Amino acid sequence: MGLVSKAQSWLWVALLPGLAFGCRRAERVAPAARPVPPPAAVIDATPPAAARGRTIALLYASNLLGKYSPCSCAVEPLGGLARRATIVGQARAESEATVVVDAGDLFRAAGTVAETERQARLLAAGMTHAGLDAFTPGETDLAIGLPLLRKLAAAYRIPIVSANLYGRDGARLFPADRLIEAAGTRIGVFGVTAAPSADDANRLRADGVVVRDPADAALEAAASLRARGAQLVVALVHAGLPAQNRSLAARLEGVDWAVLGHSALNLERPEKAGGTLLLEAQSEGKDLGRLDLHVVGGGTGFADRGERAELAAMLADHQQQLAGYDRSLDGLDPAALEDYYRQRRQQLEAAIARETAALAALPRVITGSWFENRIIPLGRGVPDDPQVAGLVREYLARGLADKRRPHL
Repeated sequence: MGLVSKAQSWLWVALLPGLAFGCRRAERVAPAARPVPPPAAVIDATPPAAARGRTIALLYASNLLGKYSPCSCAVEPLGGLARRATIVGQARAESEATVVVDAGDLFRAAGTVAETERQARLLAAGMTHAGLDAFTPGETDLAIGLPLLRKLAAAYRIPIVSANLYGRDGARLFPADRLIEAAGTRIGVFGVTAAPSADDANRLRADGVVVRDPADAALEAAASLRARGAQLVVALVHAGLPAQNRSLAARLEGVDWAVLGHSALNLERPEKAGGTLLLEAQSEGKDLGRLDLHVVGGGTGFADRGERAELAAMLADHQQQLAGYDRSLDGLDPAALEDYYRQRRQQLEAAIARETAALAALPRVITGSWFENRIIPLGRGVPDDPQVAGLVREYLARGLADKRRPHL
């Protein structure tokens, strides 16, 4: 329901006591003539034509929080390591290159120390099978213990990157970044982590993890990657709630894309913060984000192919609201709603003017590089990857056997 519709519903309730008076007045005074809304312009919402170019699929996730199987959701079970692996495999088949990243909170404590490690090994094995090019730890990953996290990274070749996590000795806990060659384009990836709460900060300090300023570390990492030839820079930002992540991302220079962790946003269309475009695909592995970068002629300035269609849809909705506005107020005393009517109509007209101008400025044909972003629900329509599904079955079977074993 649009803002105007919501406001109208509220006003009906607020004005009920005065409607009888208003109706009697309307019998005596003819309603003032209202201006007729201009006809809606014909909108071409077709995505602009574009050359395919070399396609790089950036697959991104965060906030898995140990969820290796589909959720017990009422409408449809979503998620699962095996479905995730299938989507990654499809992207590999459809693209010249893939880059798979995770912005943290992948692992979490699972009761006992032994069970935490067992579950973590399942998650690490599933991720490694699907492919993982860069991972930055969040607070739940660090909570399983630095020794176990390092053990998993070594055993399953998990490429952990962190530009701002240090030990008490002043040495970095993990490499700051990675430079990845993807279909002729050099992509730099780095990660930063900020403790989202005071309790997290205290626990990390007790574990010997020193968290340096993430903004300073990010600027340094981006500059280093650019100096070493990165044509695109992707930041994995695990800085807390949405406002904290957005605030940090807005301060980044030299960063094209930021994959967010912890904030659990579902950004169908990348959100802009400063010069950086933000990506996030909800939480608990229910969805997987896929950003297709079409590199045309080697250019790394990307147009949003879906922007025109989305803007056209918004414009059409506002035009429809404006066209139906007078009809929705028929029978009410014009004077009773005069201020509201004038204000809401002005707001709609201003929005229509902005959107019309923005739409006119967008190209009908994209001649350079472009991108499309999708949030892919991991529902029943996504088949399980057989190998990862086998890992999950083995994990569950062993857990059941352990529960049945008598404890002396």
